[in-house]
Amino acid sequence: MDVLFVCLGNICRSPLAAGVMRSLYKQMSIQGIIDSAGTANWNEGQRADPRAIAVARENGIDITSHRARQVCKEDFDRFQLIFAMDRDNATALRKLAPAGADERIRLLRGSGDIPDPYYSGDAAFRSTFQIIETCLNAIVHDL
Repeated sequence: MDVLFVCLGNICRSPLAAGVMRSLYKQMSIQGIIDSAGTANWNEGQRADPRAIAVARENGIDITSHRARQVCKEDFDRFQLIFAMDRDNATALRKLAPAGADERIRLLRGSGDIPDPYYSGDAAFRSTFQIIETCLNAIVHDL
């Protein structure tokens, strides 16, 4: 199952989610492409936020090779599941999606948003990581 995670700038939530999912895939011997992207292009080519890198590292996950990118039309063909971190990004994805791709776009947290820790401190990044990890543990067991 190929999965894309999408947030706004692709430097906090979506790289964390991709890192967690890669770790879960490895632990469970699941094959698939895992990637992340942003609906905005502000951070293209940048590394993940240092606080995201730190919280991932604290949890045994390395996201230092991440480079931000913007969602592109090809993503809707490439990925079977596209998880938005919040409703605003899900709306933006649906506007970009070609006909028939809507059913692949889902909120990672079901009906709720994954909080954006960018304007907060380290504790917010840890909390966001825990929420993402909890959501993905449930999702990967359903795959």
